Amino acid sequence: MGKIKVYNTEVMPGNKSIVTIPVTKDLGVDIRMKAHILAGKHDGPTLLILSMLHGEEWFSVLIIRELIKRLNLEELRGNIIAVPVANTSAFNTGTRCLMDNSDEPDANRAFNGKYQWLSNQVTRVIESELFSISDFLIDYHIGSWGASMADIGYGSDYENKNMTEISKGMAVSYGFPMIHAMKMFRGTHSDRTSMGCAGTKYKIPGIVPEIGGLGFGEDIEKDWLSQNIKGITGNLKYLNMLDGEPDLCSEYLFINDYWRTSPKNAGFIETKIGLDRQFTAIKKNEHLADVIDPETFEIIEEIKSPGEGVLFYTCRDYMSRPGGWTFGIANMENENSRWIKKEDLNILEIKKYQAIG
Repeated sequence: MGKIKVYNTEVMPGNKSIVTIPVTKDLGVDIRMKAHILAGKHDGPTLLILSMLHGEEWFSVLIIRELIKRLNLEELRGNIIAVPVANTSAFNTGTRCLMDNSDEPDANRAFNGKYQWLSNQVTRVIESELFSISDFLIDYHIGSWGASMADIGYGSDYENKNMTEISKGMAVSYGFPMIHAMKMFRGTHSDRTSMGCAGTKYKIPGIVPEIGGLGFGEDIEKDWLSQNIKGITGNLKYLNMLDGEPDLCSEYLFINDYWRTSPKNAGFIETKIGLDRQFTAIKKNEHLADVIDPETFEIIEEIKSPGEGVLFYTCRDYMSRPGGWTFGIANMENENSRWIKKEDLNILEIKKYQAIG
């Protein structure tokens, strides 16, 4: 049993602390991030939880707050480092990306950066101060206002196959039925993202939970909060940081490929389907929403499903810009996207980490 040191602060077993990690100085304001250090009473690994690399995805702040309130450090093996607001500049403007003139304003596409742009400095601090002392990663990306996400992403192509199994086990142990196989070496989910960089450069397996959104009502959002607390608890049990077994789903949809039905035009998104359709089948060309011109009230675009699939993220009626979040549809025309019952999972996907590490 030993202490954990984050930046310049040592935290003894069974204690918690908030550590301020400086990043840089912007015009009129210091840029920094605050890390909650939860030091377990017993030996174990270190889990890093990141939140709000995107500045408008603030629902995950509530997840971390609730976790800290509930967690009993006397029962915890290992340590948790939780960063509620990783990107304070984007949070300040309420925007996904940094409002600066850099070539890389999206902090979750700026890891491994070599320049002095603010995004590169934020991600370098995460790498040097947090990735360097962590064993596992949970990086939250929850829907912004008007949009609801609904999947758990895992790293499906780590060079080390055991890391893939651990990442997949973390995803399954989150206890949510939609599992997205993310690629670390192509597309937007590359080594420029937090999970991609952590996995390829620091050999840290992780997951990206995307459960919930904003603007859907107190009862719905409280349920999403509960689902996420259940998911973190399941991961702590899977990683042998807490006693007990994860609460698994009876069936999971493993998503290999999916469609984003983002609008080409800005306007008011008037939906034809709602949250009640999540996890249900969508037909090819099914009418999902209209885009309404906010000045003339004309329908300027119809959003339809590109193919046969299963709905896993959706939106409410709201005003969107081009490329905004509307629907995510698992491509069931892809033979690698399929439902798998709990009892048919590979045993490595549900064994505790200590048995496969």
